[in-house]
Amino acid sequence: MNREIAGDVRFFLATVVLGLAAALCYDGLRVWRRLHKQNLFTVSVQDFVFWFFLGLAGFRLMYRHNAGTLRLFVLLGIFLGAVVYWVTLGRFFVKYCVKVLRFLTFPIRKGLLFLQKQGKLLGRTVKQVREKKLHGRKGALATEKRKKKNGS
Repeated sequence: MNREIAGDVRFFLATVVLGLAAALCYDGLRVWRRLHKQNLFTVSVQDFVFWFFLGLAGFRLMYRHNAGTLRLFVLLGIFLGAVVYWVTLGRFFVKYCVKVLRFLTFPIRKGLLFLQKQGKLLGRTVKQVREKKLHGRKGALATEKRKKKNGS
């Protein structure tokens, strides 16, 4: 095989791998979003950062292998890699990764929920004690004022 053609084939395979890696990284982001609820602004920032770094990785790959020249097969390779990932592993990755992570973190989440409930209960108890002391002082002050007013 001609050296130039072999280099182009390696370059194309590298773009396919970049597409696979990009799709896998984005699915990791989707898993994170399912485990931690996000607002629209946060999702937008995450997407911007993802696409920014994907653009940098693509440019670096093109610069290293092709002197920065954009060719159609570069975009096709990235797209093909993402599609291959989506058709094979991607169909199951997010769903089962979320299930596995929720299963593995179940004891931790339940423990944190228990501690949170205990903290709220403790907070309510402290608040009630403070209110009783405060009402007790107010009640005592009010009684003294009444006594002074009545002349007792």
